[in-house]
Amino acid sequence: MDHMDHMDHMDHMDHMKNHSPKMHGPIGIMGDHLLNKGKSMISIRYMKMSMDQNYLGTNKISDQLILELPNPAGMPRNLSVVPKDMDMDMVMLGGMYAPSDYITLMGMIMLEQKSMELRSYKPMMSRDIVGDFSTKSSGLSSISLSLLFKILDRDGSKLHAQLGLENSSGKNNLKDNVLTPMGTINEMILPYGMQLADKSYTLLSALTYSKTYDIWKFGSQIRSRINVNNDQWNFGDSYETNLWVQRDLNQITAWSLRLKYQDIESIKGNDKNINAPVQTANPLNYGGKILTSGIGLNIMLPKGSLGLELYKPITQDLHGPQMGMNWGLQAGYRLSF
Repeated sequence: MDHMDHMDHMDHMDHMKNHSPKMHGPIGIMGDHLLNKGKSMISIRYMKMSMDQNYLGTNKISDQLILELPNPAGMPRNLSVVPKDMDMDMVMLGGMYAPSDYITLMGMIMLEQKSMELRSYKPMMSRDIVGDFSTKSSGLSSISLSLLFKILDRDGSKLHAQLGLENSSGKNNLKDNVLTPMGTINEMILPYGMQLADKSYTLLSALTYSKTYDIWKFGSQIRSRINVNNDQWNFGDSYETNLWVQRDLNQITAWSLRLKYQDIESIKGNDKNINAPVQTANPLNYGGKILTSGIGLNIMLPKGSLGLELYKPITQDLHGPQMGMNWGLQAGYRLSF
């Protein structure tokens, strides 16, 4: 082994010795730890969410029941277009830097792609199926900047706070072709849930606590997103609580179990150009209370670490009619230097 190989080997051993795979929280937890002074971290995360069932409150609801509900936009009198399934794909690019041991700066850019399959029904009488169609949107969604502040770090206990601002800077007037209940194909402004952004500013805040006992780590995080400035409308404020446990399997892998509870408010305001006879065009049909479970894995690499987390809802109480989540996954790579 020559000198350079020996140095690389020593760096690798040092990396493994000083870093436990549970040093990072589950990949779905944002801002879970601070960095040491002068250190940086870059990350890329991919997230997918799949929805395929409509809910009214906690109950699954059929197309036939949705077609009996009134259309707030006026004509036709009842809802006549029903979402069948939706996929959301997100890529988050993150960067962190610690100017001191007590403060870490964090920035994030989010890109999104959304696709929805829908079914149109005749507006009157027999309510026969007109046909199926799909809509898509993709592009920049948001940019955020945050500060993480160390409050406590001793005897395996860590507590820190996050304060940040997010600009929902993507487009909020995207259009696509839709199959109307009359059987025509029209280009229309997509409903709120298919837009990439709401042109608003949101205050981000979080408090994160973790306690490490040998090969175990217990963590908790409370998080809120409060809208402070909007255009015509904005996605609702949200409050989130996370509890998780992690355990090292060996020197390079750790598994995690997580519970996430979200309370999300309905959309505030409205866009008068969004007025199709579909549930997603009604600002009230957004948000709800959702309890999700996640199982994850962190894997240390010679450079950086990989994280993977799969999750499914336990209960969903949705402001509906609204499509609920079937499953989600998140995968990411983090590199510290």
